[in-house]
Amino acid sequence: MIILLDFNAPAIQEWIESCILNSLIFKLMYCIRKHLLFDKSYTIFINQESIDIGESTQQIKYVIPLNLQTRIDWKVSEENQKLEAFALLWKGEWRYFYADQNVLLRVKEHMDGKVVYKSMDPFFTTIEKIEANQLSSIRLIQRKDNQHVFACKEMKKQKKYSQLFFQNEVEILKQLSHKNIVKLIEVYESDYHYQIVLQYLKGGSLNQCLKYCKLNNCEIDVIMEQILEGINYLHINGYVHRDIKPDNILFNDLGLFSQLKIIDFGITQKLEILESEKNMKFGTPGFMAPEIFDYSQKISEKVDIFACGAILYQMLTGLKLITGNTQKEIMENNKKFIKNNQILSKIKQSDYQNLVAQMLEEDPQKRISAKQALNYLNLMKIPSHAGSLSIQIQTHEPVQQLPNFKKLINKQ
Repeated sequence: MIILLDFNAPAIQEWIESCILNSLIFKLMYCIRKHLLFDKSYTIFINQESIDIGESTQQIKYVIPLNLQTRIDWKVSEENQKLEAFALLWKGEWRYFYADQNVLLRVKEHMDGKVVYKSMDPFFTTIEKIEANQLSSIRLIQRKDNQHVFACKEMKKQKKYSQLFFQNEVEILKQLSHKNIVKLIEVYESDYHYQIVLQYLKGGSLNQCLKYCKLNNCEIDVIMEQILEGINYLHINGYVHRDIKPDNILFNDLGLFSQLKIIDFGITQKLEILESEKNMKFGTPGFMAPEIFDYSQKISEKVDIFACGAILYQMLTGLKLITGNTQKEIMENNKKFIKNNQILSKIKQSDYQNLVAQMLEEDPQKRISAKQALNYLNLMKIPSHAGSLSIQIQTHEPVQQLPNFKKLINKQ
């Protein structure tokens, strides 16, 4: 098909001018370095791997790599919350670059999640702390300029491995984009903490739901399909999550099972790295695959499938697959776990029983893959698009008695 355009037509000329103008605006962004005697003007050039600042592309003075080793500070007007400048830590000192608000917004948008910002204080206020453990805590934070709410995962610098987990989680989330995986927003580092700003998922965790309600088959289908979709995406891209459990499955909104996301990528790793390293015991007792406890075996993506099988078993029966009175006892029982008919008989439907059996297979080479599990679900004639269903958690009255859910309901 050939399309003939009249380049003299006013509409076409207007479109061409608009394209040229937008291109110039994108490429030619100016900033100013303020000095004691004079100010120096520079052009900002945005590239995929860096932001360059100089008089021209042939005369670049500052190169800002877009990685987690780069530290950036922002100057924000206290009066109207508008950006005034950004600062680059250059040769041990902060160098500020002043620019128009629109230019700074474009620069910041390109930096978000790729470099580490110095302080959250100019941008966010804390609403409340919603979770804490030995290594990290989760705060609910709100942007000052538009009141949008986010979650902030905060790790204490003094804790062993905190920097490793911080860098690992950010580097991995930078590479991922999927409807069932939490979205990375920004990254900060204060004097005492590493901070990851994430999409806020206010619908609570799967663990909360399982404690307070019995799921029906339709709900189980929708939830399991989404988990497997996210896991399959990870595996296709060469990643192994290594800590799949109900606590790490969060719902986007209060009352919706049809929109969930996988969180916590602190110990997620590239499959090629796992295959070349000695086995390390990472995971949560009760959801760890048998091969994790066998030092002679390499870890593969199949550890995530075993964890999914444990989750599916719990959703179907209302019982945890591996139990114990203490974490140590759960770990010991996890080591000794053997799939048997007594365990599987608690699942009433034969189709589900067969699927769980394949997901809990002791031999990882015989264990079903995420893609195969999804195909199995489709063969069971389960809806292939969870988003088309409107499953409401409010039908389960006990869930609304949860303190966290009460807070959320009151905020609506």
